[in-house]
Amino acid sequence: MAWHDRIPANAISKYPQLRRLTKAEGEKYLLERRAAWTSYERSKVDQHFADIARLKPLRSRRRYGSDLRSAEERRLRRQLKHRHGWQGFPWDHPCRWYARSAQFTADLQEFAQALAIRWLVDRRELGQRERDHLLMEALDALDWPERPDGVEKFAGYLKSYPFHLKDAIDGALERHDDMLDNESCPRCCGVRDDGAPHRVYIAHYYGLGLYKVGVTTMGSDRRLTTHESAGAMIVDTFTTGDYQEALTLERAVLDAVSDWRTSTPLISGGGEVWKDKARLIRLADFVERGMK
Repeated sequence: MAWHDRIPANAISKYPQLRRLTKAEGEKYLLERRAAWTSYERSKVDQHFADIARLKPLRSRRRYGSDLRSAEERRLRRQLKHRHGWQGFPWDHPCRWYARSAQFTADLQEFAQALAIRWLVDRRELGQRERDHLLMEALDALDWPERPDGVEKFAGYLKSYPFHLKDAIDGALERHDDMLDNESCPRCCGVRDDGAPHRVYIAHYYGLGLYKVGVTTMGSDRRLTTHESAGAMIVDTFTTGDYQEALTLERAVLDAVSDWRTSTPLISGGGEVWKDKARLIRLADFVERGMK
């Protein structure tokens, strides 16, 4: 017997849209209608659920294009959070790639594919900064740069070749790292807790003969990993009480090496570098000396 056949015939004749109720809604409707003492109360119940049924086509309307892709992205984010406790990029994953379950790996790859399609198809609607974030987040879900085949998988989703994406990836990486530094990423904003401890780090690019100073949160090593994957060695770190202290120390270091300052497009954040001919002072000693 069809569900709507169980709804009182007089109610269906007066409110035909009641046929659109789901089974759960119909059970609640019948329960409230039986509990009504007077015909007036029953008519109120009829009208209430008729309104629910009338609005149902608006609530369940089909999505198309970017709306559908955006809804799918949000669904996959919720799934990763609820199933695996993942808080989202740029936070670290709950476990290393080699210790993950097959289900977590599959969910991340499905999420990366959805982001890759959004990055390619919806680029005109997203704007440059959000596109850069989506590209970095998709690669992060594929464990890049720890697993170089992440770029190959990303290219496979787009039916492209990895070398075709090199310029796009390099540019997005540099821009997104800069956005993290000045907190201008539209999706990462609010991730940084200004009152939480931060780290100032110095990376040595031996092959380029350069040092770089930077700031990162204590909750993620991702920025340090980015530099190491590009050939740098993290030679020093110092923990500060909050974000502003970290910025003060970073500016003091750059002022101290102003005579050796330079810039390079080969390093993410390449405006905060200096030649390694300058004598390197430990950050802790630098702070103890009053940043002189």
